[in-house]
Amino acid sequence: MVENVYVLKVVLRRGIWRCIQISSRHTLHDLHVAIQEAYEFCDEHLYAFFMEGKPWQGTAYWGPYNDSGPYADKTKLKSLNLELKQKFLYLYDFGDEWKFSVQLEAILEEDTPLARPIIIEKRGEAPEQY
Repeated sequence: MVENVYVLKVVLRRGIWRCIQISSRHTLHDLHVAIQEAYEFCDEHLYAFFMEGKPWQGTAYWGPYNDSGPYADKTKLKSLNLELKQKFLYLYDFGDEWKFSVQLEAILEEDTPLARPIIIEKRGEAPEQY
């Protein structure tokens, strides 16, 4: 069975980014975990994905510990109908507001299911979280 695999470029700021391959059947929460791993952050804070790219505006998917949904752990990437070059915002830690721009760089068709997201490329040093 062929499945779509997305290549997402996750940019913290100019010169600091990560590329992540993730299956379309994974959830936004899986993407959150992959970004945390890619930037060597501790997963201790609330987060959300803002699909129009601006914090606190438009369609949002919230981490599972937020008061209301829709929730990232219930939202599969394939349900978002992402298009090439589409950007959205991952906001982590509502106090410090770490803002990551996420862009869909490629859609691949794979015969072998991707068990978990993979960090395929890195640029720049990850900053200290605290």
